[in-house]
Amino acid sequence: MNTNGSVNAADLSLNYEYQLMVRTGFSGSPGGGTTENYAPVAVGFDNITESLNEVLYQSGFISDKGWGSSYVTGGQMIVTLTGVRVKGDKAQDYIFSDEVMYGFGKARETAFRMILPEGDMVECSATLAKITRSGGAANQPTAISVEIHFNGEPTYTAKEDITE
Repeated sequence: MNTNGSVNAADLSLNYEYQLMVRTGFSGSPGGGTTENYAPVAVGFDNITESLNEVLYQSGFISDKGWGSSYVTGGQMIVTLTGVRVKGDKAQDYIFSDEVMYGFGKARETAFRMILPEGDMVECSATLAKITRSGGAANQPTAISVEIHFNGEPTYTAKEDITE
């Protein structure tokens, strides 16, 4: 930011600077272990929203004379993605597959990684929810959306601690 308070383009955080990855499954290794397979989530998605879905405890005590107070007592990180369907993209083919979309329980469970524009990484097991794989005008690309609900407390890794 300039000393006069104006903003330069370099000061803006842009949504395309997010790097998103979804676990699409596992593969075996020669030693008998398993490797998680991740696919980048980017192609076709043009909108991202991150929220904490906060749980509030709201109270109004007699001593407050009718005025209330709110306390954030919990939450769940949710990332919502919207865009258009691109067939052949590994992440989209996984998310919008019949097995995932029409499956419940384990079929919707995965893991998700998000590298923030600042470079820090957030990751957690996750559930794919509210999957919508059709919509829009007849002569337009198919509109899609999905919510990634993090399960439990995410792991935060500082930019300088991320290993490739």
